[in-house]
Amino acid sequence: MNKFFLIPAIFAFGLLTLGNSGCDGNKTETSTRDIEAKKSADASNAIKFSANAERDNIVKRVTLTSDPGLVGYVVLFNDAGAPIAYYGVRGKITSGNKRLTPRDRFVRCDKGQAHGDCLVESPSDEGTYGSSNPYVYFWTSDNQYIQWSGAYIYSDKPIRLRVEPLVISVKPAEK
Repeated sequence: MNKFFLIPAIFAFGLLTLGNSGCDGNKTETSTRDIEAKKSADASNAIKFSANAERDNIVKRVTLTSDPGLVGYVVLFNDAGAPIAYYGVRGKITSGNKRLTPRDRFVRCDKGQAHGDCLVESPSDEGTYGSSNPYVYFWTSDNQYIQWSGAYIYSDKPIRLRVEPLVISVKPAEK
């Protein structure tokens, strides 16, 4: 939702700076707020992220998990914490909350004397509204779709367990 308010903020900032440009030939006094905004922007731009372990970790994870041919391993746990399934996974595990479309959109609306653009909920990628129980989903190495709403561990390397899960399905990935 913050994306929608960023554009008006940039537009408003542009109007402030244009308003102080003196288009009529008269110099206008720069407000304290404009000076503080410039100082804040300069301070933000001065921050350099050269060696940052957090950023490095994020880049490494995104690089690894963005490979559609990635082979991974997942252990699914029951509510008592016991492993109940172990799968080889093709691609990555994805949250059921992910969407390819924005959650909200602006539409033209009229509410009596108030009219303009209103922010409303957009339908999901499936055309539905609202939310569902949280879950993750993935495809196993033999192309079986799995949707899971419990605890799990995922790794790009095989996982050693001390307790055998009820289901073990690890097959070489199909190419």
